[in-house]
Amino acid sequence: MKQTMESKIAEYQAAQDCYLHYDSFRWQAGSLLIAGVFVFWGLLISSTPPASSRIVGFSGVLVALLMSIWILFAHHYRQIYLCKLHRIYELEEDLLMEQHRRFLRRENLAQRYRISGPKGHKLDLAIYVSTSLGGSFLGYLRVGFDPWLLLPIPIVLVVLAWVQVNERRIFRSLDSNNKREPAEDRST
Repeated sequence: MKQTMESKIAEYQAAQDCYLHYDSFRWQAGSLLIAGVFVFWGLLISSTPPASSRIVGFSGVLVALLMSIWILFAHHYRQIYLCKLHRIYELEEDLLMEQHRRFLRRENLAQRYRISGPKGHKLDLAIYVSTSLGGSFLGYLRVGFDPWLLLPIPIVLVVLAWVQVNERRIFRSLDSNNKREPAEDRST
């Protein structure tokens, strides 16, 4: 069954709405967690007497676990919105639209947009690392080096590797979808 022009436009609008929802919702959830981490750091810095390295290390593990849940959640949503964008690109090609395709490097369009600086998902990872390891850094500044302060590091490294593996998987999946689907007849 061939999709009508009206259904393609409706699907395009729905995909656009979903893309925007998934792209912004991770920050709605993350902003509360990040604010909580800053409150924790404030308590850590102002504690009298200074918190022990053991307490800082274990609380850093709790922060790293909480922020790991957030970054995995954010990356799950990233995978969904990448699929939505993939479909948006297909629909734009069929409908002779360019709003999103102009950002693609591989497109041969009359006008292309070039964006500079780190991408949003890379900034997500930077915030994840900063919030997950920031307590240990503050603990180091407050009480000096102690092996207890290194406790969050393995968690952060495992989660970063997990996110990178999933990132490769989603792009492989999207690339394989491009190769398997026959091109639509655009003569009608």
